[in-house]
Amino acid sequence: MVGGVRSSAWAACAVVLIVAAFGFMMLLRWLPSSGRHSHGDATAERHFPLTAVVAHGTTAGATVLLVLLVVLHKA
Repeated sequence: MVGGVRSSAWAACAVVLIVAAFGFMMLLRWLPSSGRHSHGDATAERHFPLTAVVAHGTTAGATVLLVLLVVLHKA
């Protein structure tokens, strides 16, 4: 970690977790639904290929894990 500043490490961890929460919300929008607000196949999110979504989610999960490990190791 550059400079060894703990507060910036925890701030970076918080930012990564917030971005991960937004990504999880987009995943929920991508999943098929038959709820009240469902528009069928009309949304652009439905056209992403499954392999791209899985690869993106896997690398995002690895990023969150690595950031948490670095922050906890330096704490």
